[in-house]
Amino acid sequence: MPTVDVSGLNEKEKDVKTRLRKEIQEYFAATLHIKKSSTKVAFIEDDTISDQEHVMVRLYSKSFTDMPQGLREQICDDIVTILESAAHPFNEAFIVPVMAMRGRHLKQD
Repeated sequence: MPTVDVSGLNEKEKDVKTRLRKEIQEYFAATLHIKKSSTKVAFIEDDTISDQEHVMVRLYSKSFTDMPQGLREQICDDIVTILESAAHPFNEAFIVPVMAMRGRHLKQD
């Protein structure tokens, strides 16, 4: 059962948080066959930040520690791709304990 903590979104981004929660739960259901209701997604809010803050996701699950490194890296890359839909300038994801960490600036058109 993954626990996903997300920070860097502000209180005005309620629709974004709802969508991200759904997409993250669907991702784990499709890739790791984990029931959507078993993936807990929590948002750490700060009403003083702008929508230009970087978004960070911490992923927790004992099952992640038993995975091959390449799979952990792929999960982080996929979560960053999901985060990019929120249009923040920098997005990163890492599995705790940190064995894989991915982040990148959002490509502006």
